[in-house]
Amino acid sequence: MSIDNLFKDAQIEANKGNIYNALLLLKNIWLKFPHNKRVFEEVIKLKNKNLIVLQTSLNQTLIDKYFKLHNEGKTEFVIEDLNKFYNKNKNDLYAVNLLGTFNGLINKFDLAIKFQQKSLYLNFFDQSNYLNLALTFIKCGHSEKALELLEIGRLINKKNTSINLELARLYFSLNKFSLSINVYENLLENNSDKLNINLEYIRTLIKGGESEKALTIIEKLQKNSLPNYKLSNLESLAHYYLNNFKMAQKCVDKALYLNEKNSDSYNIQGSIFEQSGQIDLAILNYKKSTYYNNKNYVAFSNLGVCLSYINEFELSVLNLKKAIEIKKSYFEASYRLGQIQIYTKNFSEGWKNFKYRWKTKDYNHKFLKTSKPILTNFKSKNRNILYWSEQGLGDQVMYGSMFNELSQLSSKVIIKLDERLIKVFKKKHPKIQFYANSDLINEDLYDEHIPFGDIGNYLRLKKEDFLKPNFPYINGKNSTKDFIIKKYKSSNTSLVGISWSSANYLLEKNKSLSLEQLYPILSNKNAVFISLEYKDHSKEMDEFFQKYKIKIFKEPSIDNFKDIEGLSSIIEACDYVITCSNTNAHLCGALNKKTYLLLAKGKGRLWNWSSNNGLSIWYPKIRIYQQEKIGDWTSPINRIKKEILNEKKIT
Repeated sequence: MSIDNLFKDAQIEANKGNIYNALLLLKNIWLKFPHNKRVFEEVIKLKNKNLIVLQTSLNQTLIDKYFKLHNEGKTEFVIEDLNKFYNKNKNDLYAVNLLGTFNGLINKFDLAIKFQQKSLYLNFFDQSNYLNLALTFIKCGHSEKALELLEIGRLINKKNTSINLELARLYFSLNKFSLSINVYENLLENNSDKLNINLEYIRTLIKGGESEKALTIIEKLQKNSLPNYKLSNLESLAHYYLNNFKMAQKCVDKALYLNEKNSDSYNIQGSIFEQSGQIDLAILNYKKSTYYNNKNYVAFSNLGVCLSYINEFELSVLNLKKAIEIKKSYFEASYRLGQIQIYTKNFSEGWKNFKYRWKTKDYNHKFLKTSKPILTNFKSKNRNILYWSEQGLGDQVMYGSMFNELSQLSSKVIIKLDERLIKVFKKKHPKIQFYANSDLINEDLYDEHIPFGDIGNYLRLKKEDFLKPNFPYINGKNSTKDFIIKKYKSSNTSLVGISWSSANYLLEKNKSLSLEQLYPILSNKNAVFISLEYKDHSKEMDEFFQKYKIKIFKEPSIDNFKDIEGLSSIIEACDYVITCSNTNAHLCGALNKKTYLLLAKGKGRLWNWSSNNGLSIWYPKIRIYQQEKIGDWTSPINRIKKEILNEKKIT
């Protein structure tokens, strides 16, 4: 639609008397065309045509008296008195406005919203109406409604400091960092001497991936001001995000020297210890952080996550819920809570909280762009549904355990996933239409859609639901499987698939092993080992052979990264598989192959590896061997070795 047509739509709404809708449309034009000056001309015209005559029976003396009474704890009396004015004149602007304010001050948010909305409709061009209602919506966790109001308020007066500041903060909390940075920079044009605005701006730069720029600004501010622990904390945070952990610690030490009781320093120090695997020290610092500031929702969230690493799940959940209680819009806490709840088999709550992943900073997957509605009702079968992938290859395989059920729940099922997986799923699911992620799917082909990560909220709500898949639900190629067996297997040995590294760049260090660490298992002379690795480990494999004369075979005709059908065929050929937590583990589970899973404790243990009596809840043929101590693989490796030796034949 052209910009002229957009302005016409706004004018039509204004002519109907729908002033708010007209302002909303003008706001959308401004966001889309930020340099268009006509937007502000239209706002001024709209304002001049809708001038109001102030109606009120209140004066400043009485208003001051009300606030004094509120400070004395007599807010209910104030509200009762204001209602008398309101009942006499429903359009008494000050009475309506103050009823919104005082109801909000005693947390009666429903009433606060009712009166603040009425105040807004009595005067669409008073920025304080937008600000007050937005702040109430933020307290209630309705961030998107608050965002709309603040953006309109800024359109009415883009120099209003209070609205700009709250808008910048809200953009920050919604992880819209570039927008937040832009608003802060506009604010600083007239408020460059305001340290608090500079501090918030620097924090936003760091979270928005501009730590180098943040450090430059910090250096300038430090030259022109006295030592400030808040600046030192931000300097530490910037170095932390640049992986300069020694400098981060040095800066946090300085901040603690300046103020030994400041909460943020302990939170940052906890993060430094957490990244180095020192979970006990991380927990200690997060606890100190919450002790010095019982409203530090980030510290409560970090503490909750770290407690889950040491299997303190009840305490973990309590701390994450505390973070959410303090700040409902801190979606990172809700997302982490969802993961832990799914892991601990609280599926109904877990899947609901898992949906908040889309609102977090670190969830880098893109939501599907479509005009079709999201699926919310699985009971109606007369629809065509598109289910689309959003996560890594292994997760897509895991969610594939529900594909057969999906094909029974609608007239047509369309699955969009990684192209490499189509061959292994297609034979087992002939009723499903598969498309690659790169394919553009005509919207006429489906009525509703849903991402893979939301399906569990309908189909995996109790432990018994995980028994529904028909295993195996993927397959390789028989001729390739036979070729591998003939080439590598002999009658007196087991053919064992081996995989020891993860491609997850955030958790690779925590989840992966080395061949050296696996020596106790690989020294088994009754086994032939074939690599399932999809990365090049030839150097490590050669060095291992030179040292121990143990050969790890790699089939040269199959690209384990590109050819998932070929890789699945190798797995099918194996008697059993030993793997860490990676895509191969999921393929083994889907193929119903007996598998020994080496699972990290702490950061490397992902939410989807919960178990029943040591067996994966998603894959009944995967037995899980978890570290007893974070970073130490000795115990799970020895347990696997012992179990293999105790079994004469593994099938």
